[in-house]
Amino acid sequence: LKFRVTEKSAGSNRFCHIAMAEPDYYQLIGVDRNATLHEIRSKFRAKVLAEHPDKGGDPKKFQMLNKAYNVLTDTEKRRRYDTTGRAEKSAEEEFVEGFAGGRHHFEPRTKEQDEKAIVSLQDRIIQGTQTHEEGFAEWLRQRDQQAMVLTDKDFMKTHLFNASELATKISHPGPVQHVLGSPKTDAYGQALGGAVQVQVKPRPLKKTIDHDEVLVRMLAVPVDESMVYADLKKTGVCLGVTGVGRVEQAGTRVEDLKTTDPVLVLPKPAKFSSSHPIGTARTLLTCGEEDLLRIPNEILDELTPEQICLTPTIVCAYTVLEQFGSKLKPGDSVLLNAAHLSASGSALLQLCKLLKLKPLCMLSLPGSPKNLAKGEYGSKSAWADVDSRAAAPPTVRQQYERISELLVTMGAEEVFPDAVALLRWRDRNQRMLPKLALDGIATRDSCEQLIHCLQSGDKDAQIVVYGHGVAQPLEISPPLLAAWGGRIAGFNIARWVHSLSGNAKKMMAVMENVTKLVRANKFVLDTVMYKVGEDAISDAFSRAADAADNTQVVLIFPTLQEELSLSHQEQKAEMEKQARVKEEEAAKKREEDERDKLKSDWLNLLFTDQSVAAMSPEGPLSTAYEGGNTSNPSALLVWVGDDPKSDAAAMRDISAQAPSAALVSLAWSDHPAGEAFNEFSLKSPEVVDGSFYLRDRQGFENQDLDMLHDVELLGRCLLESIEPKLGEFGLDWDKVVIMGFGKGAGIALYASLLNIFPKQVSAMVLFSPIVLFPSFLAQKMEALRMPGAGKMKVFTVWGNRNRSTPGTYRQLLAQTLKKAKDVHCTPDTLPDADHSFDSKSVNVLTSMLPLCLPR
Repeated sequence: LKFRVTEKSAGSNRFCHIAMAEPDYYQLIGVDRNATLHEIRSKFRAKVLAEHPDKGGDPKKFQMLNKAYNVLTDTEKRRRYDTTGRAEKSAEEEFVEGFAGGRHHFEPRTKEQDEKAIVSLQDRIIQGTQTHEEGFAEWLRQRDQQAMVLTDKDFMKTHLFNASELATKISHPGPVQHVLGSPKTDAYGQALGGAVQVQVKPRPLKKTIDHDEVLVRMLAVPVDESMVYADLKKTGVCLGVTGVGRVEQAGTRVEDLKTTDPVLVLPKPAKFSSSHPIGTARTLLTCGEEDLLRIPNEILDELTPEQICLTPTIVCAYTVLEQFGSKLKPGDSVLLNAAHLSASGSALLQLCKLLKLKPLCMLSLPGSPKNLAKGEYGSKSAWADVDSRAAAPPTVRQQYERISELLVTMGAEEVFPDAVALLRWRDRNQRMLPKLALDGIATRDSCEQLIHCLQSGDKDAQIVVYGHGVAQPLEISPPLLAAWGGRIAGFNIARWVHSLSGNAKKMMAVMENVTKLVRANKFVLDTVMYKVGEDAISDAFSRAADAADNTQVVLIFPTLQEELSLSHQEQKAEMEKQARVKEEEAAKKREEDERDKLKSDWLNLLFTDQSVAAMSPEGPLSTAYEGGNTSNPSALLVWVGDDPKSDAAAMRDISAQAPSAALVSLAWSDHPAGEAFNEFSLKSPEVVDGSFYLRDRQGFENQDLDMLHDVELLGRCLLESIEPKLGEFGLDWDKVVIMGFGKGAGIALYASLLNIFPKQVSAMVLFSPIVLFPSFLAQKMEALRMPGAGKMKVFTVWGNRNRSTPGTYRQLLAQTLKKAKDVHCTPDTLPDADHSFDSKSVNVLTSMLPLCLPR
């Protein structure tokens, strides 16, 4: 005996195959190879009597003699034994002989068999038109007999309402896990396309099932393109179009299915779509009886649920080759562009290898250069002029080499990165182009590239689109399609199964043949499993969408006991989570209330005698310039600008225009209290659009509170600078005129309106004043301001191009000043002026001084 042991590691799967060479049956009986049937029978009688166990013969040799006699007396077995040395058919031979009526069998058919298999159009013409009886008989043969019969069951389904008394209550009490998909959208809610976003959530079941419905406990669901690239229109859609499960409960009118029956979920395409799938990716599925196919025990005994759930994919590959490859012969080429994708590609490769076909594979990986054949069909310039010098990154090249080696091992003759490489290889080797191409990726340019790599339409070339793809429309140039002249067909396994009643039986028959191949280690199903509720479901979908990973991803589901336990755990966890959330919200609210109280107390103390600035003064502002009549002035002019060094020349001009008054320029930006306020940018977006000025005390942040404190502190420093000068010159506050620009003008206005100055000044001239939060100033004025004896004149001058003081802020400040009864505000605008104190501003200030000086 000769033994051959083959092993394959795929997770925990292990296959072992032992082959035994059969003995020489002719030598065992004692006849020549050309012996007649009479000679074999004569020799066998003599041998079998001598070796009979009752007469002391060897039982094993007696058994071998009977087997040799059975083989040599059977014409078909003797012919196979003489040719191959084996009397029994292998699983591979049984598959090939059963595929498409045996047209891919290695031995050619006889002439008589060919004549019977081919319909002669000439004979049909000679015979003439059919008679009415012949035509009617042919019509009856082509009709689906099951669709022509209306039973009471069909009447209940289609013509009678679902009575409530026929409904069955679902025994499972709790929610079950659902794999939910949502379309990927941008920030505006517009769909971006591509892979869907997935999550796992428990959802409740409906209370009852109708009389024609079945409750299926799902065991395994394949993650294919129809799930990854589902064309969803809304969020939270349960994914999945097929899968394997067991019947948990059946409706009162369901007769063909019983509890615990293994079933394959394969709904009719007309009932569901890519945007509205049946939703098999859940622990318990409610569906109609017509959406289920019972799985034979022969398949169930040999294959696992994660392998059986690939039945539609495998049968799709089988049927595509059978229907559209009817004119192919062993040795012909088939063009594949999705051989590296999941189970569909590997199934096609292995079936082609069994049928002695030669697959040419196009392997396009993400990140690799895209060299597209463009131009007229059959023209060498369509591919010869393509610049293919761009190289793929090293990681992509390594993936390409790894996957190419795997594809060749599985049966591919050659692997190409794109159509250009295939056409150049064909030109170098003088090879015939294939007649059949199978498009499993279905992208925008996939069919167009396959057309360039096929023979012309007059040689029966065709493309079959069998994949869901990435939900993109196919784009083919009409001149290219017309020049090619071939046929583009589509194939959907669910539509094929439900089109004829016999196709469902054929589907299971195909799987029984595949089961034998799996048992003989001639067909390999490479899968990886993710358990819903335990493993990261996003990783499963990312792996399924990865073109560099050819392993089929399968989802498996928890048992109902695990679902109940998980439901209780989730309910407990949800209650604990809600308690934590409430506690966190309460703590956060207490913190916010405490912070709001502290903020309110702080704001109430600002600009009062109990404030931090009042209790901790930081000294007067430094004097940047002093001029004018300093011996016996009639008034004191005080300038508070943002840049005292550049304002010095302007101050000299102003003092010359008011010879009777003393002039003092104070530098707030050099004071330690003004450091943060000085760094505040007036070009920030919130200042330019006015939202900064519109803040109220509820929306103040810590930075805003600090700046208000600095403004009060600088106002009190301004007071400490002016009071000694008034004492020196013997003047009172009604002889003071405050002038300022920008932030300095805002500091002076706050100090004047909120009673930091002990008395009201005579007038104020403010150029583009930056007043923090006018609404807060109005509230403090209402609470603190003591009206003066007379009206204080306030002149505000704005640059019409000053973006730091937008119109909304100016209007808000004007409304605030109107609320002060003892203030008379006069606004003015400088044309073509921005946020600066220039010569035009000096001229305006000089012209206003006579209106401001006390009389």
